[in-house]
Amino acid sequence: MLPLPGNGETDVQPEFQWPLVKGEYPDLEYITSTFGESRIDHFHSGLDIAGNNDAIYPVAAGEIVFSRMRGDDPFHPMQGPGNYLFLHHEGDWWSGYYHLKAFDEEPRTGTVGPETVIGHSSNSGHSGGPHLHFFMSTEYGQRIMNPLVLLPPVTDINPPVIGPLVIVSTDERRTHIQHTETQNIRLTQPYPIQIQLHDPGLEAYTRRGVYILEWQLNDEPAQTRRFDYIEFKNGDWRLHGEQAFDEVFRYNQYSLGELNWLHGGNRLHVKAVDFNGNVTEVDYFVNVDREY
Repeated sequence: MLPLPGNGETDVQPEFQWPLVKGEYPDLEYITSTFGESRIDHFHSGLDIAGNNDAIYPVAAGEIVFSRMRGDDPFHPMQGPGNYLFLHHEGDWWSGYYHLKAFDEEPRTGTVGPETVIGHSSNSGHSGGPHLHFFMSTEYGQRIMNPLVLLPPVTDINPPVIGPLVIVSTDERRTHIQHTETQNIRLTQPYPIQIQLHDPGLEAYTRRGVYILEWQLNDEPAQTRRFDYIEFKNGDWRLHGEQAFDEVFRYNQYSLGELNWLHGGNRLHVKAVDFNGNVTEVDYFVNVDREY
């Protein structure tokens, strides 16, 4: 687990809670998307919990610092977050809540406690279905944290699912390399390697992102990627302040970058870990006819 970063003026951390509970804690249901997933051209910055017209509570006591709803500007298209709310919490923590139902009796200013209903889940804005998207940040909003690092732990008994490697050639043809059998490929130049994988979570049918991805080709040093936070640096959101989105994902899949394949036999070991520590490990055995 990553140590919590400093938070602006203080290192105080509130006692955080889940803003929407589906099912009975700790077996929370309908967590459909997790932090750091690919969203075509950007990182998914929080968690998604499916549900329509469900009461939403703040992740901690705080002050409402901004809210927006459709009626505030009816002559302009609704923004991607739809109706939304931003809160400031003790210790310079921040949280945001997207795709809310139009506010009715919920507060739009002032302080709120953990038991205050601040909104209801809906499908406003750019959304594929009714749900709550929420995020948690620090460093004055410049660092967005993985909420699973901060919130009380929940049940997840299903390990990640690792699929094929994917090579996309210059003419957009795709080669899939399975880990179930040795495969032969011919390479005329280096290509970035993508990998299909997801975490089912509590329900076996969801396709969520993983928390840790490790890979090692032959005897080269292993590489590790963790999804603890994204940070705005050098004009872009970067994983742990280092890797830009297109270094982490390509073609909407996890990217392993350009691998230094040997001419002949190769072994690529891949390990995927979800936030609860469930692990899946596979080996790809690939015979490469390397022509470069």
